Amino acid sequence: MKDRLFKKTRLMFVSPWLLAAAIGLLSLIIVIFAANNIKRERGMLTEGLFRKGEAILRFVEAGMRASMMTGMMGSMMGMNVPDADGTAQTQRLIEQASESPDIHYIAVIDVSGKVLVHSDPEKIGVTIQRNIKILNQADPNGTFHIVRFPDANYKVFEVLGPFKPFRGRGGLQRWREQFRQQHPTRSDEVPQGNAPSDSWHTSTLGSDTHPQYILVGLDMTELENTVRRYRFQMIFMSITLLLIGLGGWISLMAAQSYSISQEALNRVQAFTGLLISRLPVGIIATDQDGRIRTFNSTAAAMTGRNVEFVRNGEPEAVLPHEVARFFALQDQRDEMTDRDVIMTGAHNVQYSLHLSSLPVYNQYSEVMGRVLLMYDLSELKRLEKEIQRHDRLVALGKMAAGVAHEVRNPLSSIKGFAMLLGSKFKDGSQEHEAADLLVQEAERLNRSITELLNYARPTALRKEPVNLGEIVDLSLKLISSDAQALGVKISLEIEPGLPTISLDKDRINQVLLNLYLNGLQAMEHSASEKELQVSVHRDEKEGMLVIGVHDTGAGIPQEDLDKILDPYFTTKPDGTGLGLALAYKIIDEHKGTIRFTSSEGKGTTVSVTLPIQ
Repeated sequence: MKDRLFKKTRLMFVSPWLLAAAIGLLSLIIVIFAANNIKRERGMLTEGLFRKGEAILRFVEAGMRASMMTGMMGSMMGMNVPDADGTAQTQRLIEQASESPDIHYIAVIDVSGKVLVHSDPEKIGVTIQRNIKILNQADPNGTFHIVRFPDANYKVFEVLGPFKPFRGRGGLQRWREQFRQQHPTRSDEVPQGNAPSDSWHTSTLGSDTHPQYILVGLDMTELENTVRRYRFQMIFMSITLLLIGLGGWISLMAAQSYSISQEALNRVQAFTGLLISRLPVGIIATDQDGRIRTFNSTAAAMTGRNVEFVRNGEPEAVLPHEVARFFALQDQRDEMTDRDVIMTGAHNVQYSLHLSSLPVYNQYSEVMGRVLLMYDLSELKRLEKEIQRHDRLVALGKMAAGVAHEVRNPLSSIKGFAMLLGSKFKDGSQEHEAADLLVQEAERLNRSITELLNYARPTALRKEPVNLGEIVDLSLKLISSDAQALGVKISLEIEPGLPTISLDKDRINQVLLNLYLNGLQAMEHSASEKELQVSVHRDEKEGMLVIGVHDTGAGIPQEDLDKILDPYFTTKPDGTGLGLALAYKIIDEHKGTIRFTSSEGKGTTVSVTLPIQ
């Protein structure tokens, strides 16, 4: 179970370093994604501006070309065309086109940077600075670059390209030749004094021999605002995704911490539950509502109540009165003093208990319930009684030894005098019978003194390895005739495979015979079925062999049960009261125990335990 819980915890656990690496990778992916999107959007906007500038460039070239074609036709027809080279028309066209707010300027310059045509007429003839390499490397279809004007604090998206109104092989010269072939000049049709203008023929604007370039300066405000807005959106989206990832990471960490904490709590609860269930102390705990939440097996044995029956119940309804009153306090804050009680638990076993109750508080000093601890003092009480009995026996033995010697000497004289006195009378006479009775009583008193001395003085045990089952079987055969005479059935049950133990078989046989005879005498006047049940079995847990002797006699009253091992205590008219006391002494010398349980009218059970080693 421990391994399973450990593996489960390992599967649910994710290293913080792994999570940090995942967050870092997610951040890198988001940054790269945002940068690529911004770059792509900027490229698309730049491409749009470039296409717009290229269209303006082609528009100006087309206007120039149309103006020059008009000038050519007028000249060939002998008409005086003022703007045959198209310069003025191109100027007007550029000025009109640049009226759009997103066009800063349109200009045509030569290779030296001199302005030939400009949307601002004041700048015609002015030389502007442009990188010659850019001009020489200008693509025929146009190119662009960013021009910064530090003084005005703005940037211009400048589209530039070669200014060639007449594109194609041969350029302007080819167009002129084609036009002459299509419209041959007839000088006789031209009026005198009105020679056709040939300015279109000598024009430098759009000339093939003098490289010229057209510049279109477009406003970048919209592009920059769009890029800035898109950048903000991407940053916002990236931060949002990052926060979502961070939130997911935090949630995962929280879930992981909760899972680990829950698993640890479950293990602690399982351990606590196992610990409480195995404690030799009875534990009963109630919650804030006064219902029982904890009730271990030890408490169940002490109270004689079932665990499932008691749990979640109210103490007054499910517990004995001696226990329930600890939970019936007017103020649950009251600390109840400890109390000793005697209760009958499961299987009618009597327990001598010490009960201790105390309230349970939370961190706010609020009462959350009560806990009752039940300590079993039965064994301690038994040991106390054993010690007291042992002390009494020691004192009695010392006293008996002194008294026996003082009594035995005059008793011998009394016996001898009685025998002498009896010999002086005839057999059968009253005097002779009185003398014989005196001798018999002296002998009986001498036997009692001998038994008392045997009980009082320690005896050396002659131990040897024996089979306890065989000794019990043999001892039962010795009383079989007596049992048969009383109509008592004898049953014997011996556990197979019992180990041999070291003991004094004569002494143990003496104990067994005493127990058998007491049982037979208890069933002598019994009207119920008479049976003497004897068993021998092994107690693996305690390391003992147990002899059980049960009779179906009248039983022993509870008030006499604690006295039957005392010397000279007897309920039989002709008993000496030393039989069970001597049996207890013999078993005690073998480091064993002898216990009596009895119910009036149901018989008595004697349990004798002897150590295996």
